[in-house]
Amino acid sequence: MGPHANDVTEERAALPVVQVMPPTAHLSARTATRSQAGTYGLVFGQPPPRRRVTGTTGPGPGDRTARVERAVAGDSHRPHGTYTKYVTERCGCEDCREANRKYERRRVRAMARPDEAWMPYVPAGPARRHLTALAAEGVGLKTVSSLSGVSHGALTKIVYGDRARGQAPSRRIRPTTLAAILVVEVDQARGGQKVPAGPTWALLDELLAAGYTKSFLGRALGSKAATPSLQVARGRVRASTARRVEALHRRYIDQEPPAREGQRSQ
Repeated sequence: MGPHANDVTEERAALPVVQVMPPTAHLSARTATRSQAGTYGLVFGQPPPRRRVTGTTGPGPGDRTARVERAVAGDSHRPHGTYTKYVTERCGCEDCREANRKYERRRVRAMARPDEAWMPYVPAGPARRHLTALAAEGVGLKTVSSLSGVSHGALTKIVYGDRARGQAPSRRIRPTTLAAILVVEVDQARGGQKVPAGPTWALLDELLAAGYTKSFLGRALGSKAATPSLQVARGRVRASTARRVEALHRRYIDQEPPAREGQRSQ
């Protein structure tokens, strides 16, 4: 939706940033290596520690590291084959597991190199701006939480902080949290959120000018009253109401209004 929704795509945001450090040109190779090793606690070219490979047939005696098989998550707005779906929905399909392996390989490789800095957190600003833009369209934090899988408490801390503890809004978040928030769009939300009523009333006014009565439009919008009336707020309306009016306009705007007795109801 807004410009900030495209700042970071889901797949890119799921990968923490790796910052390349400039080489130390004025030092010899040995001196530069020792200097960097002192900064990072690593030696250039040192391979990452070996990771124990475990089987999938179940833990043996004394084996506490055997891998636990995950169930395959259902289809959602998060595509399979992404680190976000692997983490957020705990998907165990082969594509999501491969995405997790790529993430881990990049993380281990970056941590083993003194010329790169591993950054598992990213600034929370883009997420906060996106949440603010969604709120302006009537999509609240509870709706974002249900769509993104990010807890309502975490979203509250990103936007407002923890007022009870005197904590300011979050300055940094996990890349996966950012990715899960940025993929939420207004169109994915249910019809309960409130949106500006101006566009809705513009469509209703066109129908009224075309000769349709308020009672006819009220009945078409679902009114069950004996004498239906057009009861639509002027300030903000539910998104579901706005969508029904759009469908009503598409259906009737090019048709002749039905015959009516007397004057058009006001």
